[in-house]
Amino acid sequence: MEGSKEVPRKRDPHKMIFALLLAAIMVSVGVIGYVLYTRGSATATTEQAIVPGDTVTMHYIGMLTDGRVFDTSRLSVAWDDVHYPKSLTFTRRSNDSYGPFTMTAGNYGPGGTIKGFALGVLGMYVGQTKTITIPPDEGYAIDTSRIVTVKVVEQIPATETMSESQFRANFGIEPIPLRVVSHYFWGWNTVVVSVVDGVVTVKHTPTVGQMVIPYGNPADTNSPSGWYVEVVAYDPDANDGQGVTTVRNLVSASDVDMVKGVDSDGETFILWSFDDANQTFEIHKSNSSTGYNAEIAGRTLVFEVELPLVKAGTS
Repeated sequence: MEGSKEVPRKRDPHKMIFALLLAAIMVSVGVIGYVLYTRGSATATTEQAIVPGDTVTMHYIGMLTDGRVFDTSRLSVAWDDVHYPKSLTFTRRSNDSYGPFTMTAGNYGPGGTIKGFALGVLGMYVGQTKTITIPPDEGYAIDTSRIVTVKVVEQIPATETMSESQFRANFGIEPIPLRVVSHYFWGWNTVVVSVVDGVVTVKHTPTVGQMVIPYGNPADTNSPSGWYVEVVAYDPDANDGQGVTTVRNLVSASDVDMVKGVDSDGETFILWSFDDANQTFEIHKSNSSTGYNAEIAGRTLVFEVELPLVKAGTS
């Protein structure tokens, strides 16, 4: 009996195509898995926490606790007053001065930044955004010599003396006896009483009920400053004929940190505090020659930082 021959089976073309596709998919999955693995390893090794001595480059937005911006590295924030309202002392710089800020992490004091900022970036990672709240004792120190206490109701001497050169500088005209001029600071009428041996004597002649604005213009829609001061009494014969003008400063506790101005010495200030019980308030003067900013000294500050855009290594 002869053995039977095995008849070859026909290959299903559809199964072959499926097998090839499955093999391709498996290869692709392997490649993708390898890429993801290697990228994950790279990220894990490069995203190291910031430590003291690292040189970092960042963008920041410095704000008061009410959200008003006093400084920023971002040009877009500097020009956006709708989403980023500005503080009283915010000054918009030239466009090309905005850009990432570079500092040494952990370095504060001379040659560094304020303590709370220098320490606040420690432990952050590349590309991370963080909000850092800085208490007053880790921010900008207060210069107490720049704080002046003022009475809500003041008595102003009605007679004033100055040299002829001071008169010209203050009033912009020559001192002539009996000449009536607008006072260079208070704004009320002032009479030149005498000019003797280079000394000019003037006497203030305000009107009771008169409103003056010596510290700025609160009605300026672009940059309001100062407040209204009301003349509540005037006695030309007080102090042995020297005279006294009594005025009331129309300020309140709600104006604290919300009003700036310029005093009689030409120095800018912030309305710093208000004591309702004693009816006094404090003005805190800035000092442009040293960079002292009265608005942020001694205050809690909030910084929103994106740190670092570049990590340049260690210093």
